[in-house]
Amino acid sequence: MAKNPSEPAWKREGDARITLFGSWILLVDKQRRRRLFRQFRRLGSPGDYCWDLQQVEALDSTGALVLWKVWKGRLPDRLACSDDQRHLFTRLADMPPLGNPARTGSLHWLDRLGAGIIAVLATGGGIFQLVGQLMLDIAYCVRHPRVIPWKEISANIYYIGASAMVLLGSIGFLIGAVMTIQLGFALQQFSASDMVIGMMATAVPRELGAVVTGLLMAGRTGSAMTASIGAMHITEEYNALQALGSAPSLRLALPRVIGAGIAMPLLVIWTDITSMLGSALAAQAQLGINFQLFLTEAMQQVQIVNFWIGLGKGVLFGLVIALVGSYFGMSSTPDTESMSRNTTFSVVTSLTMILLLDASLGAALTNVGLL
Repeated sequence: MAKNPSEPAWKREGDARITLFGSWILLVDKQRRRRLFRQFRRLGSPGDYCWDLQQVEALDSTGALVLWKVWKGRLPDRLACSDDQRHLFTRLADMPPLGNPARTGSLHWLDRLGAGIIAVLATGGGIFQLVGQLMLDIAYCVRHPRVIPWKEISANIYYIGASAMVLLGSIGFLIGAVMTIQLGFALQQFSASDMVIGMMATAVPRELGAVVTGLLMAGRTGSAMTASIGAMHITEEYNALQALGSAPSLRLALPRVIGAGIAMPLLVIWTDITSMLGSALAAQAQLGINFQLFLTEAMQQVQIVNFWIGLGKGVLFGLVIALVGSYFGMSSTPDTESMSRNTTFSVVTSLTMILLLDASLGAALTNVGLL
């Protein structure tokens, strides 16, 4: 197996010398190259420094081009490098300057559309790759039960589930109350306010509880997962974990996925209960429907298939949130800009996937539990 190239790095020695290390090649990801370029730009005039490239492990045209841009298209007066490295810079000096081709408006939006599609496909491929790795980790845990991260799993169940009960209970209660008031006033015009019981008994366990829980947890838990794993890159805990021979997917992603898969359906049940309580109180206060009568009728009208559909959505949404949050956290680079960007992408991706999955399941299960 080929050895992975070391990361490009540099340091300033004194006030007039810059030494470069690592591999400055095409395999280095684009985000890291951009970050290095931004760091060099803060140095001011590059010609004031002595540039030492003798400790660079590998340098190709891509890495040379980064340095050439930093040097503003000319070799510095003081440059310590090998003959092969100098030959690369000489070739760049002999090349005509690269200009940005003129783009018409029609082609510009097409380029942006293509770049967006490629980014979406790359993200989807990365998430599927993580799913495959987690399946291998589960198989390894089955063969070696002693490596199962029980403590991490239990901690994630507590953090995802128990610590979110107050938030979800409050939001579920308010949403149930508001929906009952709005539906009840609309039905009162037709002298059918009692029908709100059956409507809430169908909507809450089948749709409302799972979707509200999924959307709230995507913003709360998904972002926290990405930020916590991304911070490990900055503190170098992620690299230390790899150096100790532990698989990051086994120690970081798997406990979060299992914890979310267990905690989310329980949170859906909790949200269903608080939503129905809020609905019953609102019905008694605004519609004159007895609180106990509302709950009794609602329990009788709830179809068990709708309850299981909502529970299944909770499991699915939990797995999606944990997978997306773990993927963007593990794919972060050790800088705050990447962590904040990936946290935003994590929340947006989770919300989008939850809504798409809910719409797809709603269309597929239209004739189940509604007849």
